[in-house]
Amino acid sequence: MPFPLLATTPISSPLSPKNPLHRQPTKSPNNTHSLRLPNTVSCEQKQVNNNGSSHQGIDRRNVLLGLGGLYGAATTTMAGGKVANAEGGPVQPPDVSMCILATDSQAGDEPVNCCPPNYSTTNIIDFQLPSSYEPLNQRKPANKLSPREIERYKAAIAKMKQLDPKDPWNFMQQATIHCTFCNGAFFQVNYPDKLLQVHGNWLFLPWHRYYLYFWERILGKIIDDPTLAIPYWNWDTADGMFIPNVYLDDKSSLYNDNRNHDHYKALMDFNYSNEPTPTPNPKPDEYDKVIKSNYDKVEKLFTKDQLAKASLFMGQPIVAGEENKTLTENAGAMEILHNLAHEWVGPVAKPNHDMGNFYTAARDTLFFAHHANVDRMWDIYSKKRGNKVEFNQPDFLEASFLFYDENRQLVRCKVSDSLSAEKLGYTYAPEVSPWEGISRRIRKEKTGKKQEAKKQVQLVQVSEFGTQPRPLDDPIRALVPRPKKNRSKQEKEDEIEVLVVNNIQFEPGTNIRFDVYISKPVEGLATPDYGEYAGRFSRIPHIHNKKFHHTGKARLQIGITELVENIDAESSESLVVTLVPRMGYPSIGGVSIELQEIDY
Repeated sequence: MPFPLLATTPISSPLSPKNPLHRQPTKSPNNTHSLRLPNTVSCEQKQVNNNGSSHQGIDRRNVLLGLGGLYGAATTTMAGGKVANAEGGPVQPPDVSMCILATDSQAGDEPVNCCPPNYSTTNIIDFQLPSSYEPLNQRKPANKLSPREIERYKAAIAKMKQLDPKDPWNFMQQATIHCTFCNGAFFQVNYPDKLLQVHGNWLFLPWHRYYLYFWERILGKIIDDPTLAIPYWNWDTADGMFIPNVYLDDKSSLYNDNRNHDHYKALMDFNYSNEPTPTPNPKPDEYDKVIKSNYDKVEKLFTKDQLAKASLFMGQPIVAGEENKTLTENAGAMEILHNLAHEWVGPVAKPNHDMGNFYTAARDTLFFAHHANVDRMWDIYSKKRGNKVEFNQPDFLEASFLFYDENRQLVRCKVSDSLSAEKLGYTYAPEVSPWEGISRRIRKEKTGKKQEAKKQVQLVQVSEFGTQPRPLDDPIRALVPRPKKNRSKQEKEDEIEVLVVNNIQFEPGTNIRFDVYISKPVEGLATPDYGEYAGRFSRIPHIHNKKFHHTGKARLQIGITELVENIDAESSESLVVTLVPRMGYPSIGGVSIELQEIDY
């Protein structure tokens, strides 16, 4: 029978606290942990059937019993023998014996099984960086692979799909890893009411780098070719803004039919929306305009502000015990931009399986090509910063994850070992960056058009945002005060100006996206033109667990020091900020501008 941990039919019964599992992990010597895995959701003790009868679950009170001491989060004994957890410190790997049902929020919050393979025991060892790789494996654009490279890659994935369903190398087992760490299959160690989540914070890029690294190493081991390098989807170039042909052969192991077939030969539009109705595909005579707009959004990843403050690119910090405290997501610009490709590839109809739904996204091989380009963007970002560590603090560097490696060994990996692609043994084939300088060219074109139509411009009234939340069902335009005008060069080197969109609220099961534009006010009025694109907010549903929250909340931060200079608004006391809805119906709690210290 199919391996039930990977069943495509969601488990429909809620977790039951009536049959707690009391089996606890036992520690073994040195740096190895021997974990006895309970059959929480297993092939042998699966309690869910088609008539909806209940299944065996975990009592949250008993989770604590299996968590204490494994990774050493701080605890304090209180009066009456109760234990209080002190929030803080780096996020640690989960206790793999305490897996619970995850949630597919795009399928009506259905419980789904994303637990790792059910082995009776497994040892965890610390990951070690390779001593050397000569030469480095070179990841190439998917649309530039040689015939031999294509066939080798297809063969590796075909063999991965043929492995035993319980094998941690099996294609579906590997795909399920993304659900495990995205859809709420684990609690944080020592925090039984806080779910582990690698999206919406600074863990997003390191975790996905490791995910691709081990997937690549496993594929190479399967075909006994350690030089195998996975391709990347270079959607930041005009030629790469189409789904690569190698993924469109329906006879190939790379093919997945759960996609938007209307996009198979279409130029990807970074402004695409599938709600309430899909945006029409760009026509050939619109290609130049769409490509230029796409380039603008890529270039905004690498502004001086983004380079000066890593959290704007990487995502905001998260420490152990913090998730679910505020229920606020703080994704960086890279994660936000990456969401578009998921939406573009995935089918329009709910639940948007496969690529359009984080629960199933990695079942499409295109996921790995897409994330390889995301990883490449991080590599470019790091090099533009002179390879300076993005967050030189233990809460980031000591955060760690668990992955099965190319030896079927469960390894504990620290963020600190993921900061260099070269040290992990791979690099990216050099590509031109046609998006460099595009914002300046767009600004120049707009300026020329404004000069021609200067006499016909009709200024419009605009007021401050106010103190009450506002629904974003139509564009919101607000006059936002700046903390200080005409700042000196030294002041800009110490602090950057950051636009903050606060208390973005939405239904967790909906796709949300809006764009942000900034313009210079004219005597307190605004021009009809929204101004310059500053950034965007975008979210693909990945509710952590229905039990813990029913509404979503997020914050968006965009560095604007360079943009303010570019639009000659240094002497302005306020800026006109325009939020343009693209998908979904969030509400906005407030818009402000603040000064934040730079990283270096």
